[in-house]
Amino acid sequence: MSAKPRIERAALEVFVHRGVDAATTKLIAAKAGVSEGAIYRHWKSKDELALGLFMATHKRLSDLIIANAETAQGIQAKAAAVVRAYCTVADEDWLLFSFHLLHLHGFLPYYQEDGMDPVSMVENLIKRAMMDAELPPGDPRVIAAMAIGVITQTAQNKAYGRLGDDALSAHAPLMTAAVQAVLQAR
Repeated sequence: MSAKPRIERAALEVFVHRGVDAATTKLIAAKAGVSEGAIYRHWKSKDELALGLFMATHKRLSDLIIANAETAQGIQAKAAAVVRAYCTVADEDWLLFSFHLLHLHGFLPYYQEDGMDPVSMVENLIKRAMMDAELPPGDPRVIAAMAIGVITQTAQNKAYGRLGDDALSAHAPLMTAAVQAVLQAR
């Protein structure tokens, strides 16, 4: 494995276990088995490295939501597709997903909304379902927050070791049912 992927993996481990603020390039370099200068050959700073990892995961999640939801027919199937998207990203690389989940609040100010983020996408699915009378009227922002919260709160508890070693997708049927219930609640 070349230096860049080793650095990214080491950074993820340090960021998840210590937090981005407490991480140092010296610690990341030691964990990756590279010199500190190797980090600066690829990134200007530790923060640029962290933001890049975050945004790559954010984009992957957004792309999967689009791909899964486009082919689903009806809001109940689209809700299952959103859960599937989150589970896919989590199960592909739990460490990367954990980093994204646990540091979401720190990086969202850097994300310039273009409607292509996971939350906006879910809001738009809900708005469309309301316009098509598949869902009762309501505030799509609140409903999207609640629906995504079902998934992210479950994932957060997994990250904190409260759900064991199961893949997030092991909980997909229950999360899907809960998201579908949230969509109908008024």
